[in-house]
Amino acid sequence: MAGMQAAISAGERGHRVTLAERCDGLGGILNFTDRDAYKSDLRDLKNVLIREIETRDIDVLTNTQVTAEFVRDFRPDAVILAVGSSPLLPPIPGIEHAMDALELYRDKDRVGRRVVMIGGGLVGCEAGLHLAATGHDVTIVEMLDRVAPETFAMIRAALLDEMFKRGIRQLLGHRCVGILPNGVRVVGNEGDESFLEADTICYSVGMKVCGEMAASLRAAAGGVPVFEVGDCTCVGKVANATESAYRAAMEIV
Repeated sequence: MAGMQAAISAGERGHRVTLAERCDGLGGILNFTDRDAYKSDLRDLKNVLIREIETRDIDVLTNTQVTAEFVRDFRPDAVILAVGSSPLLPPIPGIEHAMDALELYRDKDRVGRRVVMIGGGLVGCEAGLHLAATGHDVTIVEMLDRVAPETFAMIRAALLDEMFKRGIRQLLGHRCVGILPNGVRVVGNEGDESFLEADTICYSVGMKVCGEMAASLRAAAGGVPVFEVGDCTCVGKVANATESAYRAAMEIV
């Protein structure tokens, strides 16, 4: 989202813009909204930006991995880095048997009926809600005593109400200590241990910035201005990403 907004805003100011994307289409992380049962508003926003790109004089390079060599050969006058973030991998034994929350949208055929979601933040709850709405039996395991604590009160209330209607179980005050192909081992705050059977284990414990990639591309740019936008600098929400992208485009001279 940050990359598209930066390209649109820079183009509106008269700059000649090339937008490079490593995948075969635009949209980034928000492409999961094409399959989420509850994210029609975000899907519409993503599609509006894609259409804006398509109707403007912006060179779009898909299936293009931007490397340090690419940047040096391209010789740009300015670079905007919008390389995004990637899911944090929790240090849990057996994590190789689990899927991250975004992966479950891409490989839905791998998701069985009984699902345990490790992590009850907003992303974990919303992914669990999508699974429940599409016929899965979902249990969320969360270390804290409440799910989605980072969410605005009104949104959280609506989320919890929908989760209750969908029959999503919440195991609060528990942490996952081991993952097996057929379930997870969890330990409560009082030291009690139990095993939750599951056909599929997912996790959502946050995102991390792609710092090494950004640093490499910044170095390759040499002396030209470089701007880092969106999750490239700090993991945030769509509003944070698009605002930082707009501000970066405004700073290019």
